[in-house]
Amino acid sequence: MKAVVFDIGATLVMGPPVAPNKVIASLIGAEPSDVAAVIMTQTLLDANEVVTALEERFGTLSKHAVDKIIDLWNSQASAAVEIPGATQTVLRLKNRGFKIGLLSDIWTPYYLSVKHAVPNIIEAADTIVLSFQTGKRKPDLFNFVRTLEGLGVQPAEALMIGDTYEHDILPALELGMFAVWLLVRPERERESLVRILNGYLPRPSATIANILELTELPVLKTVTSAVEEEVC
Repeated sequence: MKAVVFDIGATLVMGPPVAPNKVIASLIGAEPSDVAAVIMTQTLLDANEVVTALEERFGTLSKHAVDKIIDLWNSQASAAVEIPGATQTVLRLKNRGFKIGLLSDIWTPYYLSVKHAVPNIIEAADTIVLSFQTGKRKPDLFNFVRTLEGLGVQPAEALMIGDTYEHDILPALELGMFAVWLLVRPERERESLVRILNGYLPRPSATIANILELTELPVLKTVTSAVEEEVC
């Protein structure tokens, strides 16, 4: 094992309980997936650019919707909060000699918030692949392949960790990566859990309930840095 790839939302940081695409969808009467295809696949630099992009796709928005989208942008720019143990876990793996990748479906203001919430993780990352920069969203394999290329590793040399089976775990397994499921929101993963238990979907390489458990998994205890050996 040479590299560990982290999802960001609900894996390294927590934010508002409702995703921005769902908030906007409720405002403009659209499907959340259609809104996500607009706001999470373009580098939109401010709220006005978001409104323009949405109007190109859905037509003229009401003043109420525009005002709420501006408010949403501003709130998302400071919404991310580190999950306890996230930085500790990433830096411990980095010090052991693993390459670190970040792979996320995300829009611009929330990523700005993430950079503020976990600056040491951002600095430690060897490659960062974001949907608003590539134009692709998980579970499309494009961003997974791009992440592996950025890390210079083969799928069998990398482990993916994320909280969503469909978007994080399954595509990683399909590529031949190891995959650790951080099961922090089981109520949202009920359908996947049932299908896994009934044998219709492949099991993850491991499942954990807390990110601090990651470094103790046998598959990630095979590389030890000189720094840790000296400390011991």
